[in-house]
Amino acid sequence: MPSGPELWLGHRGPVQSDGIADILERRCAAAGLARIGAHAFRYRFAHTVLAAGMQETDLMRLAGWRRRQMVARYAASAGTDRAIAAYRRIAPSDPF
Repeated sequence: MPSGPELWLGHRGPVQSDGIADILERRCAAAGLARIGAHAFRYRFAHTVLAAGMQETDLMRLAGWRRRQMVARYAASAGTDRAIAAYRRIAPSDPF
């Protein structure tokens, strides 16, 4: 069983970020999908946990970010969707 902190291990040891990008590119091609960048997972993660009610400071801690600008960068893409959903929870009879 591996004893190091590495999350992704390949046949020749820890997989670096460029290796992850290569894996994603090959898997997308094999599945007939358009290229998906690794950052798409960060955007989706940020949106999902904030939409579920997680606090921004908790997201920052989990993602390893030290500045709120990172939350703004990765969470902004679906910010309007989250704002509308939050409003609907507060005022469900208003058809915003």
